[in-house]
Amino acid sequence: MLGNLMYQTRKPDQIAVLVSGTDPAVVAELREDFPGVTFHVREDRDDWGHEKRAEGRFIATGDFMGFFNDDDSYDLTYIEKLLDATEDGFYDVAYVGWNSIPYCEFRTHHSTSGNYIVRTSIARRADYEHRVYDSDGKFIESIKEIGAVVAPRVDGILYFHNHQP
Repeated sequence: MLGNLMYQTRKPDQIAVLVSGTDPAVVAELREDFPGVTFHVREDRDDWGHEKRAEGRFIATGDFMGFFNDDDSYDLTYIEKLLDATEDGFYDVAYVGWNSIPYCEFRTHHSTSGNYIVRTSIARRADYEHRVYDSDGKFIESIKEIGAVVAPRVDGILYFHNHQP
């Protein structure tokens, strides 16, 4: 997954990995393999990553942020195409369909944290109830409720949920 992000056509300015329950030797190896990545090691949490994503909103330093899962993969143009969709400065959120539901809409039951980017300032203001299964969808609804302007869906399947390249 990290390699997948490192080879994007438009490189991310920052990659922060919130790790929990991972063998320290594995984390040490990842730090060596990916020197430009910041690792935040946390206590073991069994929350599907929701609590770590909620916390990640306050670690991000760029104008836009995305949430990525370690068992997902992305087309190498994913970041470029989503950022291009927001470049006129008007849109706060850009999203793309994904392989499990190819024609997904930006709604609670058809979303996952890996298929969108959001303006960091909006993500920090939105609610993220991280202790429920559908936290990602509820977060998306919260983004919309606080007035985020959502770009039209980017065409193509660029996000592959639960898929290792």
